[in-house]
Amino acid sequence: MKNTNLQSIKNQVSLPDNLHNILIGIMLGDGSIYRSSATSNCRFEMSFGTNYKQFAESIGILFKEYIKDGIKELKIKGKDKVYINYRLKSLTLPLFNKYHAMFYQLNTETGKYVKIVPLDILNLMNPVVLAYLIMTDGNFDKNRNRIRIYTNCYSKDSVEKLANSINANLDIYVGVLHDRNNQWILTIGAKQLKLLREMVRPHFETSMLYRIGE
Repeated sequence: MKNTNLQSIKNQVSLPDNLHNILIGIMLGDGSIYRSSATSNCRFEMSFGTNYKQFAESIGILFKEYIKDGIKELKIKGKDKVYINYRLKSLTLPLFNKYHAMFYQLNTETGKYVKIVPLDILNLMNPVVLAYLIMTDGNFDKNRNRIRIYTNCYSKDSVEKLANSINANLDIYVGVLHDRNNQWILTIGAKQLKLLREMVRPHFETSMLYRIGE
């Protein structure tokens, strides 16, 4: 195991500020926190598609102190070809429990956890958070010169709360658009793109810049 500071990490109650912000952005997007039971500690997990090796490796480097085996390649057999999926799993640690509490709510009817936008998102939103949200769940719409962020898994109220946090903290107007089947996404229009790019570009992994149209 590469990590020589395991005991120190086990005693941490939170991530360092830079990784804290990065994880918040990732968790607003495609990241997940896994908990095997109500009393167990948690781990951070993420999966990346075939075309995202460079991005996956960058996340692996950022969280290297918390990952035992690095990024793993998983071959998935399709109908006509084999795809490569890149997967990250952190160590199971107490410090990830707070992030599970932030991003998941227990559905008492099903007994399962449901992912939510943190209740205090207004205190969490900043350029780093937004950058990683766009890198994980964003898309540049060339036809309409806008950015879409696919927040489909959240309720309309949660998506509106997320939009308001970006507007209030970063002075970027974000629209809430009905996508399908009572699902809602965020849109950032052409007039906001110059400000947005200046704000998030310094925090972007270079292979993901196409998601802001660059």
